[in-house]
Amino acid sequence: MNDEKRKSDAEERLRQYLSQHRLRCTPERLMILGKVVALKGSFSPAQLLDALVGDGFRLSHGTVYNNLKLFDAAGVVRRRRSEDGVEIYECASREDEHLTLVCSRCGRSREIRDAELFRLLKLRRYPSFVMAGFDLYIHGLCSRCRGGGRIRK
Repeated sequence: MNDEKRKSDAEERLRQYLSQHRLRCTPERLMILGKVVALKGSFSPAQLLDALVGDGFRLSHGTVYNNLKLFDAAGVVRRRRSEDGVEIYECASREDEHLTLVCSRCGRSREIRDAELFRLLKLRRYPSFVMAGFDLYIHGLCSRCRGGGRIRK
């Protein structure tokens, strides 16, 4: 999915959520959302704030954190904790399902696609639950931490 389509999809979901909850769609929210969509991969709230400040915007930590919470509730971002306990976010697109391989030692992550696994997950049904999407994080050791392919003991 290209960046414009991702941004349009995220903005549409945010506007729908804000309307349903009788919240305002402010220029600041849309500006923060635009930067979230532009960032590739996972990011921390501090990294998002640094990127916004680097573009010349003046925002508080609270504004960024509160909007990320709102975006998470709206399904625009996904939130998880890194190995060191820091909250990490990524843009959540309806068509951007992927696996994330996370190294348990160094915390590096890498996104991959597995069409066969995605097909199986989409076929899965749960009683009294309609799946809208999924995140799959696989934890293990990356090749660097394994020492070039062999597991250290």
